[in-house]
Amino acid sequence: MKCLKYIFLIASIAAVTGSCNKVTYENYPGAVPYDVVPILDLRPLYKGKDVPLTKKNLYGGSRLAAVVISDHTGGNLPKDLLIVQDSRRLSTLRGISIELGSAAANYKLGDSLVIDISSGTLTRKNGILTITGITAANIRAAGKGTMGINAITVAQLKANPNDYESSLCILNKSSFNPALKPGETISGSKMINDGFGDMALYTDPAVSYSNNGPFALAAYVGIPFSNPEGGIQFRTRNGDDIVDMGSSVQDLLISGFQSDPKGGDGGYEYVQMLATTDIDFVATPYSIVFCNNAGTASSATPLDNGWATGGQRTIKWNINSGSVKKGEFFYFGFQGKKINGSAGTYSFPASTNWYQKTFLTSGTNAVTGSALPNLGDGGLAHTTEFSTTGPFANNGNMCGVAIFKGTTVTETTVPEDVLFMSTGGTTTIYDPTKLPILGYRICNNDWYSMYSISIDPATYKPLIVPYLHYRSAGNLANLPYPVTDKYPAAPTDAGLYNMMGGVYNVTLGRWTTARKQVVVELVQTSATIDTLEKHVSVTKLVY
Repeated sequence: MKCLKYIFLIASIAAVTGSCNKVTYENYPGAVPYDVVPILDLRPLYKGKDVPLTKKNLYGGSRLAAVVISDHTGGNLPKDLLIVQDSRRLSTLRGISIELGSAAANYKLGDSLVIDISSGTLTRKNGILTITGITAANIRAAGKGTMGINAITVAQLKANPNDYESSLCILNKSSFNPALKPGETISGSKMINDGFGDMALYTDPAVSYSNNGPFALAAYVGIPFSNPEGGIQFRTRNGDDIVDMGSSVQDLLISGFQSDPKGGDGGYEYVQMLATTDIDFVATPYSIVFCNNAGTASSATPLDNGWATGGQRTIKWNINSGSVKKGEFFYFGFQGKKINGSAGTYSFPASTNWYQKTFLTSGTNAVTGSALPNLGDGGLAHTTEFSTTGPFANNGNMCGVAIFKGTTVTETTVPEDVLFMSTGGTTTIYDPTKLPILGYRICNNDWYSMYSISIDPATYKPLIVPYLHYRSAGNLANLPYPVTDKYPAAPTDAGLYNMMGGVYNVTLGRWTTARKQVVVELVQTSATIDTLEKHVSVTKLVY
C-alpha cells in the first residue's frame, strides 16, 4: 500500500511539474505581462511557416520598442522596408524588417519607435524575415534613441546569418576580392574580403555613390539581408557608410617562430618571416623588437614607452645588412643556428637567408639580483636588461614580437607586423587612462586593426575611433603558449614551433585568410628546413 501511495505522489508531482513547462502569462490571473517584446525573442518564432502575431505567441506582449537604422534617402536599401533594431534582452543587438510601403521612407535614422505588431504576420519575403500587415497607424514616435552596431567578421555573418540580418553591422578592414580593375567602380554586386571570408557587397547602380572607386582598405557599415537563394547580401545605406581605413600593405610578414627550443633557449630562439617584396636591408633597414611582461619585469620597468621602453620589458636588434627576395623566407636568430635547439640534429643550411645576432647566455651585469647581460642594439628609452634565457617567455604573462621598418623605434612608431602570445599583465600591458596610453602599438594586419567604427550619437553617421594598442577594443587576439595533445599544458623544453599559416594577397596588399597558429613538434632527428618551409600550414603568398 505504501508503494502505491508513493507512486501516486510521484505521479502527482510529475503532473504539476509538467504543467509548469506549459506556463504562459494566462496562468497568472490578474498579472499584466510587459507588452514590449525584444527582437531577440521575436525572430525565433519563425520556423519556416508564416506566423500570425498574437499576444499568446508574443508571450503576452504586443509591441516593439526599437530604433530606426534604415535610411532610404541613399536609395540602396530594399524599398518599402522599415528596419529597426534593439538590444533589450541580454544586451544582444538584433534587428527586424517591417513592410510599410512608401511610408518606410518617412522615418529617419535614430528615430525611437513603439510599434504595435499584434496584427502583423512574421514571414520571409524575398528571403528577408519581415513583419507584414503593419501600417503607420501602428507606429508611435518616442523621440531619438541610441544606435548600436554589431562588429563582426564575414565568417561570423556566414555562420549565423539570422543573428545579424536586418541589424546594423560593420565589416572592418575589407577590400574587393578580386581587386577592381583601373576605372572600375563599386556599382553592382561585388565581393569584399575582410581576411575571414568573402561577402557580396551590393551597391545599386542608380545611387549617387555607385560610381565611386574602391578604397584600398575600408570599413563597410551596413545591413545584411538574406536572399531567396539562401545567400547573404550586405548593403550600405549611403556613401558615409564606406569609410577609408588606409592601407594594410606589409612588406615583411611574421610566418612562424621558435619560442621554446629543445634544450636551453638562450641563443637558439628564432623568428621566420616572409617577404612580399624585394628588400635590401642596407637601403631599407628594419628592426625586430621582443617584449616580456613577467611580473618581475612589470614591477622593474613600467611600460612608459611601449615597444621603445627597454629595461626588462623590450629588447631590440637592427637588421641592416643583406637582402631578401619577394616570396622568400627570412630568419632572424642567434648564434645557436639550430632548427630545434642545442640538442637538435640539424642546423640551418648555409643557403638559408639567416640574419644572426649574438645572445649572451651568461653575464655579470647584476641588476636587482639577476644576470642581465644582453643589451641588444640599444636605442630604447632604458638600457635593456633581459635575462639569459632568450627573448621569448615560455608561459605566464603576455610576450610578443614586432617588426619595424627602420631602426628608430619610439612610443608612437607603428610596427610592420606584430603578434602576441597570452594576455596576462592586465593594466601593466594596457592602460588607456595614462597619457600617453600605456601599451604596445599594433598595426593593420590580419589579427589587429588600428581603427574601428562607432556611431556618432548626434548625427548617427559612422565615426572613426582609434584603437592603437594591444588589448584595446577589438584588438584582443593572441596566441596561446604552444601546446599539443602530447604536451597539453604549456610545457617547457618540448621543442614546439609556432607555425603561423595564412594567405597574403600581394595584389590586394592584405591578408585574405588570417593566420592560424599550428603547433609543430620539431622532432630532434627529423626536423629540417623543409619542416618549416614546406609544411601544409605554412604562410602562402598569392597574386
